[in-house]
Amino acid sequence: MRQAVSIVLGALSGAFVITATPPLGPPSVHAQTNWREVRSLKMGRFRTRIDVSTARTVRLFSQLDTSRLTGPDLSADTVKAWQRLLFSELDKPTRREYMLGNAILVQPFAADSATIGYLLTVADTSGKSRQVVTDIGGMEEFLDMLAKGAAAATTLTDAELARLGPVEEKPIALAKHVNFVYPRTAKLAGQSGSAVVQFVVDTLGRAKPETITCTQATFKDFADAAMAVVKTMEFHPATLEGHKVEQLVQYPIDFKLNAVLPVKPFEVPTRRGRR
Repeated sequence: MRQAVSIVLGALSGAFVITATPPLGPPSVHAQTNWREVRSLKMGRFRTRIDVSTARTVRLFSQLDTSRLTGPDLSADTVKAWQRLLFSELDKPTRREYMLGNAILVQPFAADSATIGYLLTVADTSGKSRQVVTDIGGMEEFLDMLAKGAAAATTLTDAELARLGPVEEKPIALAKHVNFVYPRTAKLAGQSGSAVVQFVVDTLGRAKPETITCTQATFKDFADAAMAVVKTMEFHPATLEGHKVEQLVQYPIDFKLNAVLPVKPFEVPTRRGRR
């Protein structure tokens, strides 16, 4: 599986600056925007991260080799709406282009007869841009990064946004032991197998039913059993600076007697067939 690599860069220092003034006048204080890193992502030579500001806006900072781009400020609501639209249409795009202001452009294309690829373009405030080609797994991780940025902008307090350094993030964790029903037909036949289920864990620690999908399974019986057990699972929700937020996860299940079911933060594996 491709692992997200943290790109930790120094945050802008200082919440306020005092400007020079004439001797007889009082000093004037001007607010200065503070930016905090929320999450970062690496796609080969392309790296990007999303930052949140004290003004509750977000922006992308991207790097391709030695070329660096700082994107324009974006409102959290705009990012969230765009992210949800594109995520819902990843398997079956309805548009040639998905544009988020002058900052991000996603163009789906047919990589082959059964696979969709994506051309991702990011731009800075002066109009310079860089591109990277990725698969559906890479887009899922990119969109999850955007969702975390939007969540930080709407969830963190003013004091938390004014702090220096990256936002503290904790992934979900399984709240209690999981029991699952081994598919009867497979058990009688002595078959083992596996499935990978993708879903969003909400702030109450439960999988949102409309987001549950099986992205990979050895047999259909294993896919059905895996999705059924996910509906009963309970988690400790993910957090940003201690605030509960939704988290996109992929949950792998090995169907073997006495199997241990791991829970992982959202990780994008090498592209597989989707159900």
